Amino acid sequence: MSRMSREGALDRILPGVYLGSQHPHHPLTEAAAWTLKHPQAVTCLLTAALYHDLTDAFAGGTWLYVPKGSSPPRSTVAQVHVVQTTPTYIAVEHDDLYDIVTVAVHGVRVRLTGPNRTTLDLWRYPGRVSAEHALEALRRRVRAEDFRVPAFARLARRLHVWPKVEPVMQGLVLR
Repeated sequence: MSRMSREGALDRILPGVYLGSQHPHHPLTEAAAWTLKHPQAVTCLLTAALYHDLTDAFAGGTWLYVPKGSSPPRSTVAQVHVVQTTPTYIAVEHDDLYDIVTVAVHGVRVRLTGPNRTTLDLWRYPGRVSAEHALEALRRRVRAEDFRVPAFARLARRLHVWPKVEPVMQGLVLR
């Protein structure tokens, strides 16, 4: 595999995960590779925000949620940002409740936060994500055709971020 990668026949996505060099890359190719190695991981924050077109920020690697207490993904060759979270927030049986969607990428079922959840999560982690990116994501989400305030507010309350987001969102909706 290493020789084929050096010769250009394969692209090394992560150690042990390769993709044919002629195969087109999906925006979530690295997320799919991490999902192969860590099936419980959920793609989130800036990686999900870029996928949902909520920001133009540079993700600087792949952002993943993993349950607290589990072994976090690590790499010395691929940049990965891991956030350990309450297992309930990313449990497969609660995907609909917490706005987690599944996307098929190169034959791998990648779980990632949906647009509402991604927007709210950017507000939940101000120490990890710039407030500028969180505000831009909220601005874009509020303007989206499929945006519904009641569903967004219910999810924000479930995630305990509604008091932070509500005043800013009201200002954006009133414009």
